Amino acid sequence: MPIQPAVRRTNALRRSRNRRVTQRVQCPTVGQCFDIEVAREADGWSIRIPEIGGLVRVGRRAAAELAARECIASRTGIPIGYVEVFVRHETG
Repeated sequence: MPIQPAVRRTNALRRSRNRRVTQRVQCPTVGQCFDIEVAREADGWSIRIPEIGGLVRVGRRAAAELAARECIASRTGIPIGYVEVFVRHETG
């Protein structure tokens, strides 16, 4: 979930009483969302993460999103709490 840019005044602008100009500061986003593709297979579910080239297999559909988040976190170094997944395509 992205954060909206903050409005911050520089010290020079704070001292000036005549000029009331604010500058927009670009803040970093809090988390990152990845698209995943979930497919039913004979022995469980296969999760493909195209953005990082990852493939994960799980036994139950309920465990698919958590397994995808764990895979993304381990490969990218992003803390798992900041990783969000969106099921773009599901077959099965």
